[in-house]
Amino acid sequence: MPDPAADLRPHRAPKALGGLAALACVACCALPVLITAGVVGAGAGAVVGWLPGLAVVLAVLAAGTWWLGQRRRSRSCSCAAKAAGEGGCGCKASADPLRITSTGRR
Repeated sequence: MPDPAADLRPHRAPKALGGLAALACVACCALPVLITAGVVGAGAGAVVGWLPGLAVVLAVLAAGTWWLGQRRRSRSCSCAAKAAGEGGCGCKASADPLRITSTGRR
């Protein structure tokens, strides 16, 4: 099973939750207009009452999953003091030894 910390694909959960929150916001504003115009039935009015709360909950969930993903990604590559010179971080193992050369000005 692959290491979830090494997964470089963009995580879809925050984007999906953010999109659903935006859709709930649009529906919250559009449904009263559509009900008044007669496009949708008056039964949709029962849904309008809880759409703002749903939008807030989805936005908080999107922010939380994004934050947890960023936190997990930043912790996945913590450098040890002795391995910091190899590849910039302790996560990569380099087969070639680190060479220190003098590049003074001439």
